[in-house]
Amino acid sequence: MSAGTAFTPEEVERCWRDALALWDVHVQLSPPEPHQPFQPGEAAANEPLAYIDLVRRQVFVHFEMLIRMGARDSLTAVLAHEIGHHVRFPHTLGWDAELRVLEQRLIPGLGQSLTNLFFDLQVNEFVGRTHADALCAVYQGFLRTPDGRKKNKPRSRTKKDPKDADPGGTSPLFCFYLAIYEELWRKQPGHLVPEAMLTRLEEAYPGFRAQARMFVQTFYALADGRLQFLYFCASFIRFIDLPSEVSFFIPMGGDLGIPDEGDLDAAVQSGGRWEDALKEARANGWLDDSHDTKESEPLDTIRRATAHLPGNDGGRLRRALVGRYYRRLVDQYILKLPASPSKPEPYLRTIPEAWEYGDDPSTIDWTLTVIAQGPLAAVSPLRRELEADLPPPSDLGVPALEIYLDTSGSMPNPEQQLNAMTLAAQVLSASALRKGATVRGIIYSADKPIVSPWMYDEETARDFFLHYIGGGTWFPVELMEELSQERPDVLRVVISDSDFLANMRQEGALPRLMRGMSRSRRVVAFLALPDEAQARQVLAPVLGSPRFRLATVEWMSDFGRAAAALADALLEK
Repeated sequence: MSAGTAFTPEEVERCWRDALALWDVHVQLSPPEPHQPFQPGEAAANEPLAYIDLVRRQVFVHFEMLIRMGARDSLTAVLAHEIGHHVRFPHTLGWDAELRVLEQRLIPGLGQSLTNLFFDLQVNEFVGRTHADALCAVYQGFLRTPDGRKKNKPRSRTKKDPKDADPGGTSPLFCFYLAIYEELWRKQPGHLVPEAMLTRLEEAYPGFRAQARMFVQTFYALADGRLQFLYFCASFIRFIDLPSEVSFFIPMGGDLGIPDEGDLDAAVQSGGRWEDALKEARANGWLDDSHDTKESEPLDTIRRATAHLPGNDGGRLRRALVGRYYRRLVDQYILKLPASPSKPEPYLRTIPEAWEYGDDPSTIDWTLTVIAQGPLAAVSPLRRELEADLPPPSDLGVPALEIYLDTSGSMPNPEQQLNAMTLAAQVLSASALRKGATVRGIIYSADKPIVSPWMYDEETARDFFLHYIGGGTWFPVELMEELSQERPDVLRVVISDSDFLANMRQEGALPRLMRGMSRSRRVVAFLALPDEAQARQVLAPVLGSPRFRLATVEWMSDFGRAAAALADALLEK
């Protein structure tokens, strides 16, 4: 057949059998299907040569691209590459997550993960034992495509490459990746690396070719995957000038899934498993003082591991991982009850109103509309909003809990650094919820406070108490007075520090607190104070009331433990 002839079903099936035989395993994957071009605006803008959809357990190949690249005879090698990612590299997405977390320790701010390059080097070593020329044809053809030329060029001029007069040339990082294959498969320099780049690479990175040869001799001789990855990072970091601008595209780069929240959460806790490998890497001289090998704080690890994700994905994922971190801290202080099926938040529908153009279509109650309007239902729909039902008292007699959390600028953002007051709020809310009570949160600073609806489950409460305002401090005593009229049977806890005392000195503040207190089950000022004397002086008018309690902690680090003790004292029947 000529190089431009389309693949026949029989040919595809034969190449698929040969690729499976190369790995000598049985896999539950369907035979390959043609790649369907992505629609404009889809998140995955790069058209891959081949990839596996693990949801459908289906292999897709861009047959037309393979032919255009002049690598028609490489179909077996391409399929074997995809199967290799499924059966051996990586073993799990959890392993991939560990590597992503560690590379951000070694190369902070890395704009694009290098793990795909790492796994490709492992897969291609095995496939290249019998199909090296076929893989070379893929990379040669790829560099002739627009994606191969444009998406692997340097994003910025670097001081290391002052003589580079071709800003459209292939980036040093990608050239080193290709040079490794040249050494691995015993090809002449320039077989894969663009020949025009060879001289400039040696000038800008003395020993460029020798380092590629040393990499092949060392990397594939390492039996431990952790040591392999550390050596990989230590070698490739030389070709990274600005980590935030690292960007590359490889022809078979769409075959790895992205670790999810659970994978990354486990990886954040895996730092101790790397200590022996890091120690050996330092002893071998791969890592030096310029590499950050110290295990960072969990919240900093989370920030690094999610900062490079595009769009809003990084923010949502970071919030979820931070929530899991605080949940583990909460569980250190209070008893974790057996899990029970989560109950939906109870809501009631409001009375029906006419739906008008511009209103939210999701508020239309079509069942009611059809019953009430009959034939006019389609042109005159009715809408009904949902509002939270008033929470019933706890079966155990535990009062509803209202928590006022101070998030002024004197305390850190809980997503970036451990906030002891946030932890205290989460301990109190989890204690109440696990006893069957309901919780409402008020996050305040100097600006308008954030008020939650009544919350019925820990996940909702945990996420709410991660809100942060920053700035000055004003306790919303007016709001407490207003909410106490709405629900007089509520236990109200204020979590703050000496700023609360300063607020209570303001004219009219203490009388408002007393009015709110008189309509509450109890008000507790839970404050971080080195000495109670000042608090007792300021709060003297309310200290004698059975509806008021003052609880203090001397050190911020004691807030979590003290919150657990406070919850036991307040929420026991």
